[in-house]
Amino acid sequence: MAEQSSVEEEPPPQKSSGSEFSTFKAGSFDDFSYNDLPEFKRYSEPTLLEIFYDLFFAANYNIFVETQKITNHSRFSSYVGFFCLLWLTWFVVTLFDVRYATDSIFSRLTRAIQLGVLVGFVVVDPSFDALRQNANTFRVLSAILAISRACLVIEYGSTLWHVWGFPRARMPIFLQITVHATAAVIYLGVTFGFTSNRDSKNYIAWYVVAAVETVATLLLSNISPVLDLSDSHLVKRMTLLTVMILGDGIIQLAKDVVTIVENPDAWDPITIGLVTAAVATIYFIFLVFFDWMRSKLYLPPVRLQFWAVLHLAFHLALVLSLQSLTQWLIWSKVWAQLRNYGNVIDPDNDFVNVTSLDVSQMLNSSVNAFFRLHPKSVNEDGRETINNALEKIITIPDSFWPKTPNQTYWDMLKNSGNSTDWVTYKSSTEIIGTTLDNMLIKAFGIDVEEDVRQHETQLSDESNGGLFQIEVLDKTWSRCKLEFALGYASAGITIFLMAVLAVIARGTPIKTWPLIRLCIIILVAVGTALTSLLWSNNDASQRFLQSPWVLPTITFVWLFILIITHINGERVHRHAPRVRAIARIFRPRH
Repeated sequence: MAEQSSVEEEPPPQKSSGSEFSTFKAGSFDDFSYNDLPEFKRYSEPTLLEIFYDLFFAANYNIFVETQKITNHSRFSSYVGFFCLLWLTWFVVTLFDVRYATDSIFSRLTRAIQLGVLVGFVVVDPSFDALRQNANTFRVLSAILAISRACLVIEYGSTLWHVWGFPRARMPIFLQITVHATAAVIYLGVTFGFTSNRDSKNYIAWYVVAAVETVATLLLSNISPVLDLSDSHLVKRMTLLTVMILGDGIIQLAKDVVTIVENPDAWDPITIGLVTAAVATIYFIFLVFFDWMRSKLYLPPVRLQFWAVLHLAFHLALVLSLQSLTQWLIWSKVWAQLRNYGNVIDPDNDFVNVTSLDVSQMLNSSVNAFFRLHPKSVNEDGRETINNALEKIITIPDSFWPKTPNQTYWDMLKNSGNSTDWVTYKSSTEIIGTTLDNMLIKAFGIDVEEDVRQHETQLSDESNGGLFQIEVLDKTWSRCKLEFALGYASAGITIFLMAVLAVIARGTPIKTWPLIRLCIIILVAVGTALTSLLWSNNDASQRFLQSPWVLPTITFVWLFILIITHINGERVHRHAPRVRAIARIFRPRH
């Protein structure tokens, strides 16, 4: 029997059992003697803190859509810029969450700071305009961005402290801290570049820094498993945000329906059809997206990074598409109402032996009837403009009006030898009609008067009052065409980017039929986007935009994509002989 050793063997070190509050997996962290990499706890689903943060982002986005209306090209650039800052801030926070998110007192405190950052975005949102800068707004936003990145520095610093016993894990996290710390310092420095007496281009640094910061964070995820994203639930976070954006589209649609109901003649067959088309479109987008992304929960690292960062453009296009979709429900109702009330200012054809005062009173009666139908749209400026136009009609000589029953007033006006009286009446009725049109449009929540006032037109006298109303209607029509162009262009881009996302996420080689189907979908996307060029043709755009088919056309596009998605080429080929056999049965015999 061998001699027993007098030295007892030391028991193996006791490893931590871990808990739901731990950053590490159970048994993966023991003391500072390990030279390997730590094994972090990975969650297959977003945690409650992450979901709550996403809900906060969705609420912030909802306010953003309400306040950042696209009324012209400059507002469009501000819209895109603000959305990119908001989305990239959410994204860099999400990248930390999917790597190291835990439920602890520290995590709840830092999450409170990040929620405060989103509240800060809400505060500066209404007054954010890059072309008409408010220095205080821009300083606050820059400070908010600095606070957000400083909080990320603290969070990554906490993770670095926990993994200090793993030498190989230190440098990657330290580099990540450096990225966010540099961004925080730059954001803080930009804060002092905004002054009250001049506009500044310093805000461009926000977009450059945010883009570089995001790209650097994704690149760093390739250098070490400590920063790896491939085993995370990033895909679920991105798809969850997509669902929330679609849900917000439903909320906006419901708000527009409420706006319609608050006005007279709310429901008719066209309105019911348009509401159905809008709801169906959002539902089709939801089905197509998740049919294409089915079972794609984890992706290889590089593909995952491209897939994730491409969501910025995808979400922006989707937001613009949904906003145009819901807004067009209002526009369609506006055009229908304008057609119904377009004859308010037309006097009866049986004008015989009337005076100018009689005509003015009859027009005033029609205007008052319109006001009773739309009481919320009445404003003092518009009322004053109409009164001035009615007073001008009174100045027309009574001999101007028809004298026999078989003559219409149009015949008399066209044959009138007094062109000045004709111009007075024609311009006055146009001003009245234009003012009523503007009031009706404003009753549906479409208001461009403030934009017109900020540019040039002033109500200095009664003439300028009429010119102001004409310019407001012209700007309203321009806004309508702009929203149409953005809606169709963004819908086409949404389809294209969704197809690209599906290709990136595809795990198997593309066969013949899926490749053909992809080409068809891309052609549909390009065709939808190119339809937006119709806005450059005033006559063609007016005919199409004032028809009820603008919104249903988008619905049919998404329905076609949904149908072609579920057409299986192999199944069609397999059943082709049966189809030919059935066809031969009904073929006439000679």
